[in-house]
Amino acid sequence: MSNRLVSVVIPCFNVADTIERLIRSLHEQQLPDSVELEIVAVDNGSTDCTLELLSRLPVRVVEESKCGPAAARNAGVRAARGEIIVFLDADMRAAHSRLIAEHLKTIDRHVDAGISGGAITHDPKQRSLIAFAENATAQFNWHDRLPAGELTFQPAGNQAFCRTLFDELGPWNESLLYLEDFEWSQRVIRSGRKIYFNPAAGAYITGRESLGAIIYKFYTWGLNVREFYLPGRTSQVWLFRDNSSLFWVNAPLRMLNETWVTVKRWFPFYPVKTLLLIPLFLIYRAAWATGMVVGAYHYFKKR
Repeated sequence: MSNRLVSVVIPCFNVADTIERLIRSLHEQQLPDSVELEIVAVDNGSTDCTLELLSRLPVRVVEESKCGPAAARNAGVRAARGEIIVFLDADMRAAHSRLIAEHLKTIDRHVDAGISGGAITHDPKQRSLIAFAENATAQFNWHDRLPAGELTFQPAGNQAFCRTLFDELGPWNESLLYLEDFEWSQRVIRSGRKIYFNPAAGAYITGRESLGAIIYKFYTWGLNVREFYLPGRTSQVWLFRDNSSLFWVNAPLRMLNETWVTVKRWFPFYPVKTLLLIPLFLIYRAAWATGMVVGAYHYFKKR
């Protein structure tokens, strides 16, 4: 019987500080019988020594000149030979040696599985509080203390799916530099498949340690909210969805709501740290809300 090949696709842009650690954790994976692993690293125009470093690592290297994570992931899938694709971000590392096996378990257990989503948790080796707060704010629905279950969205940083799904639904939307993974998740849901979250398929992420860089990240995340995120969240309460003059009212309301959800998700496990970090949660969400208002302005202007 032929072996089952799993392809891990990793978009890389100026990741010389973290990529080697991720590759090492993948080579330490305990794979099920008859499963083989290939690693496809896609350099997306790095200006540091990432490309040179990749050439010395045990990976297949692909170069993609078109900027953006969607373009890099599409290039990686095109080059991949596996029947299962696993997307991981270059600032991560496997939380343990059964990350790949857990993704396969989810896909094999559920016939209607479109995406196997894994946990994305702040790396315990990184002591920075502002980095912990970044992850807690951005990934509050995907940390490893949460129960398994169905989701309607799985971030790109840690997910697996069958290659046939990608072939059927088409490549990721390369016009999106942000929320491209949300748009992909929505396509998967509309196709009748489900997204299953398995906290045991865990990866640790290294957060940014520059407050300015984190604020800018959340601001850019907010830019596509009105155009691409909100239409897929019909059950959420948004005021004045189509009113260009009053849509901004949502900014403070969503900022407070998202901060509350962040606290609710983390408080049971890190009560003191969570309470101390509420000011940072609010700052990060304020940046996101500002991006949301700016993006909505351009969205309504375009119409």
